[in-house]
Amino acid sequence: MADIVFIAHGLTSPLNASLALCHRLRADGHSVTFVSHADIDEVVRANGFSFIRLGDDARIRAQAEAQNRRNPWRWFRSMRQLRAQSAHSDEITRVVASLEPDLLIIDIEMHYAIIATASLKIRTILAMNWFTVFRRPGLPPPDSKIVPDGGPDDARVARHEWRAVRARATVARIRHKLGRGGVGDIVRPISYGTYHYADLKVVARARGYHLGEETDRGQWLRPYTYTSYPILCFNAWEMELPHEPPRNLRYAGPMVNLDRSEPRLSGEALARWTTWKERRASGGAHRPLIYCSLGSYWADVDFLKTVVDTFRRRADWDLILGLGQQVTADEFGDVPDNVILLEWAPQLEVLAHADVAINHAGVTSVNECILFGVPIVAYSPDLLDQDGVAARISFHGVGIAARWHTGDPQQLERHIQRVLGDGSFRSNAQAMGDEFRRYRDEKVAETLVRRYIDTGSLPG
Repeated sequence: MADIVFIAHGLTSPLNASLALCHRLRADGHSVTFVSHADIDEVVRANGFSFIRLGDDARIRAQAEAQNRRNPWRWFRSMRQLRAQSAHSDEITRVVASLEPDLLIIDIEMHYAIIATASLKIRTILAMNWFTVFRRPGLPPPDSKIVPDGGPDDARVARHEWRAVRARATVARIRHKLGRGGVGDIVRPISYGTYHYADLKVVARARGYHLGEETDRGQWLRPYTYTSYPILCFNAWEMELPHEPPRNLRYAGPMVNLDRSEPRLSGEALARWTTWKERRASGGAHRPLIYCSLGSYWADVDFLKTVVDTFRRRADWDLILGLGQQVTADEFGDVPDNVILLEWAPQLEVLAHADVAINHAGVTSVNECILFGVPIVAYSPDLLDQDGVAARISFHGVGIAARWHTGDPQQLERHIQRVLGDGSFRSNAQAMGDEFRRYRDEKVAETLVRRYIDTGSLPG
């Protein structure tokens, strides 16, 4: 029906969600081509999509790294020339124009691409993996731990939280300007993934794009949020905190590709996982299975060791611990027989069997847990939006929002025991999972995209 170009950032979680959306769009009759500066061609092609790799920013950065610093003036002049060259690159515009798409979908953090393609006047939707990033009356910012209770203080608390967001942003800008970042704003070549406002001002000036008219620096997402583009949110409205959403934001539902290729286990890990599944399938005594993973970006080894120690005490529970390739199993020494360590866990397969999930409140992991009706014990580490996701877990009763830094190792055991013993957590997660499936069954995302292609506006 339509030719669609998706410009992706390349980060794992947003990419998985983007691929899930594009699988649905392809099933709805559209053709999708991915474009990115990131090294994602293997995973994109494995999903059956065409891919074009952008290379100008990497080429220019390589030239910058090769500059001779022995002559400071010559180095400075060369770096300034490379910065100007990177700002004026026509690669994105040229590639997109050659594909002649009916629709552009761009990751909301691909600011360079959004600015560069604006002159093409192609209908464009921004894709967002966060919950809402907009300041709305009574709604705390996305990184707030606050759980509204419907009381009269909600609005006051939310205003205080938003003032803190603005204060942190101001401090960050000052530190950037006074530190090495300020020098970089003068000589650093501009990458396609940049989020520096000084970089984006230069890119916008080179293309006649008016940042002040098209963006708002007072929202949560740094360096700014777009005000005129329609935004497709890869989450469910039912998991939001109460508020009135902005007019340009639509909830397409969680994007989970249930048919994605999961990691293949081998050796002892495969044998132990297979044995566990066979025991569960045989109808023997039910032992609760708890799945723990902190995602693929980082890991807190001490916390993970605390998790393992919990299961030393609770031999009546089983643990699958996914290490996200951030930690090796060797760092844990001997583990009890009821613990299976997987350097990269097949998350969807494990969730199909799990009774409780322990995670870092990453939105993608949380959505996948809820889709399988698995209640959550969320230990948010105060990064990005994870506190806000944990607040939503608590608000909707699909799990417990716990404190990350804890000197009480028995606390985790109590949280697991509470979730296992209180059936409301699982029933709430299952009911929310039904809402998630409704988005897929009713083809909400496909309808939104098709309507926008046909009319240039999103249905209400």
